[in-house]
Amino acid sequence: MAVNVALGLFIAGLGLVFPLWLVWRAYSTSKKLERGLMIADPALLDSDQFKIDRVTLGPQGTQMIENVEFVLAPQPQASPGDKYYEEL
Repeated sequence: MAVNVALGLFIAGLGLVFPLWLVWRAYSTSKKLERGLMIADPALLDSDQFKIDRVTLGPQGTQMIENVEFVLAPQPQASPGDKYYEEL
């Protein structure tokens, strides 16, 4: 009889812990995504956890193009006239 009670409590515990874990995981994943979007984290593009397949909001004048592969834009390099430099 005690074994049946213990088994019942174990199953009930799993019945409560597993859904709570799923909710916590969804919440923490959502917060991680929000933080990454807020700081424009380029690691989101390569993340296995998130898949960006649609852009729903962009600046005025943005054109929507379907089936586009996202890549990082190259950083502009300063020309010699933009900043001081020493000649060798």
